[in-house]
Amino acid sequence: MHKISVGTRSGFNMQGVALMMVLWVLVLLSIVSMSFLASTRWGSAGVRNFKEDTQSYYLALSGFQEALNYLASDKDLTIDFLDSEGNFWIDNETQPVTGRHDRAEGLVDIFITDENAKININFANQDRLTKLFSYCGVKQDDLNTVVDSILDWKDLDNEHHLSGAEDDYYEGLPEPYKAKNGLFDVPEELALVKGMTPAYLYGTGEGVTGVLPLVTTFGRNLLNINTVSKEVMDFLGLNIVEIETILKQRNKDFGGFRFIPQQFAVRGLNTVATQNFRIEVFAKLHESPIATRIIGVVNRQPSAEGLKFKTIYWRERAETVRG
Repeated sequence: MHKISVGTRSGFNMQGVALMMVLWVLVLLSIVSMSFLASTRWGSAGVRNFKEDTQSYYLALSGFQEALNYLASDKDLTIDFLDSEGNFWIDNETQPVTGRHDRAEGLVDIFITDENAKININFANQDRLTKLFSYCGVKQDDLNTVVDSILDWKDLDNEHHLSGAEDDYYEGLPEPYKAKNGLFDVPEELALVKGMTPAYLYGTGEGVTGVLPLVTTFGRNLLNINTVSKEVMDFLGLNIVEIETILKQRNKDFGGFRFIPQQFAVRGLNTVATQNFRIEVFAKLHESPIATRIIGVVNRQPSAEGLKFKTIYWRERAETVRG
């Protein structure tokens, strides 16, 4: 009886060990299967996202090309105008391509502006810079620092203005660099200047208007009365009546100003042919959160073969649209 009891207990122990091994194998297989399924799902999502990103990118490119084709069809280069709704017209007959377009593939939003409608910071002197940044809501304590640092960034010497900065300041930063000592290549370069903050550059909506939409480095030192924005006109000191008078002239009935009235000429406005255009395109596929934004500045010049375009600035980025 004793031997039989021992043998039976030993058999039960072996069966228990085998059962535990089977259970561990099943757990291991479950983990491997779940990992494989998760990996497959992530892979599928990655492929889908890549496909949608590529499709939205080419949809945006098609919108950009549509804008170029529109500008290339301009038969009178002496006058283009921006209406009160933000649509860019090459004349008062050709319907603009700007605005939102609902296509079979998705939504395309096209926006065209004139770089001669903005303040060129490379030509702006101390007084104009002070007025500009004060208008945009830069705090009085920071105003002198921002303006003097911009002047130091542009000038060719290493002598800094009273509140400005040169190499000695920038080289002492955690990620050091040198002062430009030259003209700004792009407006976003302002972010490198001492005293500039993202709020001053892009705005906060709480009393601080971002300076970036008002400035350029691509335009001439002229402001086009037919394309200048309400904000720039307000900055120049035009009152509501004067601004409305200009906007009423900029429509398909009148086609903009061909001659500059004296009251606007003394404010710094001109009738100047547009050469550098900023084209911004936003494209999003239907039923997809993935979108693409392309921003380019192109120079338009007449030639014997017709109008030619040269890209002088290009930026593109993917975006995720929620909601």
